[in-house]
Amino acid sequence: MERLPGLLGDILPSEQSDESPVLKSFDLAGAAEYMTHCSNVIVMCGAGISTSAGIPDFRSPGTGLYSQLAKYDLPFPEAIFQMDYFCQNPKPFFLLAKELYPQKFTPTPAHYFIRLLNEKGKLLRTFTQNIDSLERIAGIPPDKIVEAHGTFFTAHCLNCRKEYSLEQVKEIIFKDEIPYCDACKGIIKPGRFPSRTLLFSSIIV
Repeated sequence: MERLPGLLGDILPSEQSDESPVLKSFDLAGAAEYMTHCSNVIVMCGAGISTSAGIPDFRSPGTGLYSQLAKYDLPFPEAIFQMDYFCQNPKPFFLLAKELYPQKFTPTPAHYFIRLLNEKGKLLRTFTQNIDSLERIAGIPPDKIVEAHGTFFTAHCLNCRKEYSLEQVKEIIFKDEIPYCDACKGIIKPGRFPSRTLLFSSIIV
């Protein structure tokens, strides 16, 4: 909330302006009232929307994901999300995937607020950097979600691109095993990520 004034500064007139204010109050109630008159709302989500569900963000000191990766004996924290390292040593990624797998967590009020926007006919699209799939679990239609870094709801073989479901891969991952394709024996990777790029790169808007 302390960042709201800065984020919304462009739509709020200055004290010298003769324009009527867009927001009646500088709080969530004011933003909610404003959205009653809006359509085609776009929501952009980052890791913070899921932290109250128990999913760590990346960089918070002590609790962030990067600060918890020492147990995987990585050359550097980001290596666990790099495709080159994944192909050489996929085990750390799948151990982490087990900890972050969907269905271990429940959506937050923020996720259900986005669903409410859709139910009211106001949501145009939600863009998310998260791979926890909590938007889908909350009931937001997949065609309203752009998952910039992919999703655990699907998985593909890195060689032949055969698709596997969440449940097919989950059973193997929860045995602390690496999933291999039954067609070509290639590694099955959860998520829809561009080949040969960072699995979790910073989104460019």
